[in-house]
Amino acid sequence: MRYFSFHTSTPDDKVSKILRDAFFGCSNSNCFPILSNSGIRYTKDVRQPRKDFSSFMKGMPVLLPTEPGSSPRLIDILPDRYKVPGYKLSDVVDELHGRILEKEETVGFLQWLIAAYPEAIKFEAELNDETKPKVTTQLMEAAKFYIGDREVALRSMSKFVDSKAWFGLLQSDDPLPPDTIPLLFTSTLNQNDVLLTLGWQSMTVVDWLRHLISPQIDKAHDIRRSETYSNRVLGILGHIWGRLPSDMKLETKKLMKDVSWIMTNKGFKRANEAYFSAADNSPVVIANIDYRVQIVLTEFGVEEYPQLSVPCVHCQDLGFIIVDNSLGWSNFASCRQKGWSITSCGP
Repeated sequence: MRYFSFHTSTPDDKVSKILRDAFFGCSNSNCFPILSNSGIRYTKDVRQPRKDFSSFMKGMPVLLPTEPGSSPRLIDILPDRYKVPGYKLSDVVDELHGRILEKEETVGFLQWLIAAYPEAIKFEAELNDETKPKVTTQLMEAAKFYIGDREVALRSMSKFVDSKAWFGLLQSDDPLPPDTIPLLFTSTLNQNDVLLTLGWQSMTVVDWLRHLISPQIDKAHDIRRSETYSNRVLGILGHIWGRLPSDMKLETKKLMKDVSWIMTNKGFKRANEAYFSAADNSPVVIANIDYRVQIVLTEFGVEEYPQLSVPCVHCQDLGFIIVDNSLGWSNFASCRQKGWSITSCGP
């Protein structure tokens, strides 16, 4: 096929057309063998190459590329019944059903899916058949990919990491909820396109923290058992806390209210059990605290020092109250002997 082709005849171009039609008319078959990137295949089983498909469509045979300025090939003048078709939706669905995508392939597929979304919407509108699933639904249902060594169905994803919201603070080894696709798959995508096309929502800080205290979290990333990761989470919260809306802050504090995740010199404590400064035998936060982390800890309930109960001595005889932080139990006994009413109250 490299050396045999039909060229326009002169002075009458009809001669070459007659010869061409006679050649292809020698067979009644609709199968015409050609050379593809997967060897010799019939044209009906081969597709025209597309750059946007090359990153993830590996199983479907395609035509071999030609050099710019190459002479016309036999493949270019095939009759309609032998023409090499373009890709069809079923080709992509079959490819996705047939294997699991690697990281680069998954990124390429998502890029193509977002770029093809307007065309898919137009196709669905023209089809006007509510009995058939939407194009994007078919593709999402079929796709599977690897997160590390774990096989994941793309349809199980419903959230993504918005790099703008997280300021690039989350790393590839940070654990994410099972329904959240890692940033390395979506970092090159437009976040608004992800929301519109794929229907995924941005992972919130509540989603993330809820996962970090869930039963399925591993010990190394359990903020109730790992001092290192608890401190890392505090650092991340310190960076993003000022940008969170008030309702998100409130929901976050409510979620963590009864969780012992603040590392102190007496182990993990709830925020309202920990303090910044030593007082008596109270738990003191031992994390590296900058002003941003201190703001977060304060909002979660960590106080500067314990609220000491201040003895208030009510002198019934004289009609006034004596407040003295230095009063001890021996003084209380002395006061009782004098008939004074003694109570303990806060500041």
